Amino acid sequence: MQNPDFSLFNDNMFQKTRSLIGEVLAPEGMSKINMSIGEPQLAPPSIVTQLLSDPSCDWHSYPKVKGTPKFYSDVSSYLNKRFSDIGDWLDPLDNYLLPVPGTREPLHMLGYCMRGTKSNPVALVSNPFYHAWRAAGLINGGEIHLMNASLENGFLPDLSIIDEETLSRTTLMYLCSPTNPHGVIASEAYLTNALMLARKHDFLLVVDECYIDIWRNNMPVSATEIARKITSNDYNKLSNLAVLNSLSKRSNAAGLRAGFLCADPEVISSYSMIAANGMALVPTPLLNVAGEIYRDLEHNKMVRAHYDNAFKLAEKYLNCDIPDGGFFLWLYVSDDLKFTKLLWQHMAIKVIPGSYMAVPNGGINPAAGYVRIAMVHQLEVIEEAMQRLQIFIEDIWQDNKTNE
Repeated sequence: MQNPDFSLFNDNMFQKTRSLIGEVLAPEGMSKINMSIGEPQLAPPSIVTQLLSDPSCDWHSYPKVKGTPKFYSDVSSYLNKRFSDIGDWLDPLDNYLLPVPGTREPLHMLGYCMRGTKSNPVALVSNPFYHAWRAAGLINGGEIHLMNASLENGFLPDLSIIDEETLSRTTLMYLCSPTNPHGVIASEAYLTNALMLARKHDFLLVVDECYIDIWRNNMPVSATEIARKITSNDYNKLSNLAVLNSLSKRSNAAGLRAGFLCADPEVISSYSMIAANGMALVPTPLLNVAGEIYRDLEHNKMVRAHYDNAFKLAEKYLNCDIPDGGFFLWLYVSDDLKFTKLLWQHMAIKVIPGSYMAVPNGGINPAAGYVRIAMVHQLEVIEEAMQRLQIFIEDIWQDNKTNE
């Protein structure tokens, strides 16, 4: 037996990509390079192993929904340094913040938090989407309305075209900055507009900020900073807002499963109840490690420098535009499915077709014609991949397009 609603999950982009190239043989003797998944291959800060090997790291304790006072102090330090004293502004921080096991689970479960808050509800989800955003729409119990993010609107959903009737039914809106897969950084004006819409129509704006500490030229602003600028006495500080942050990308610690939810106190209360009654909590030793990593901004500078160098290699070999944020190269190729298959067949490089990251909406698939390339490897692997891509595009892909 299976919930029929789960058919929504049958179009998982990783499964579809495996099926696409499953019967295609990569060249013998050529090393395979998997650039389809955003899993950082750099080492996490050395303090991770140091702290976890400490005999006093508190493995005997059950994890707690609220975490520890030390974690709040550590995150407050991070928020103060990175986001202009947001930690002090939100004092006491435990009213507005919870530790979470990465971002995927809370992104999903926020849909449950908002379930039943409106009749005939709508969840607004960016398209292309991270699967947890759409799963939240499902658990919210209503309709999922996709918001296309395409070249025509700067790869950010056009919020001005959402009609008033839909906004009145909306319970959740999912945005991401920097965006996945495009690497576009939402402006202050854009985020301000989004939060003002959320407050006007009383829905929860969920901003996925898991890439917010990976940027090139202009440092991304957090939606929490926007809230501070526009909040009057008519609202609590984070009314209608939830922000997710994780160490997975920022600190090469995807396996640590640690981050935080910063949100409207009513959302924090709802999420706490769900977490206390059946969700995964961050073990205290891991929370201690996470807090120390959040305090350390220096290793993140090295992480950003690494991705800067990785994208310089893309520029060198592919002569392409590089994104302002994140670590994905969003490369236009015209026929993303054929490109993905032939690239694997000739160069043993695995990428994600853009078509699989979105679904058709309004007569178009806003991600069709692009491939997502995760620039997460060591630089020598990145250079090898870029060299192969250059050869493939110039000698194989162009010939293929010419002969069509």
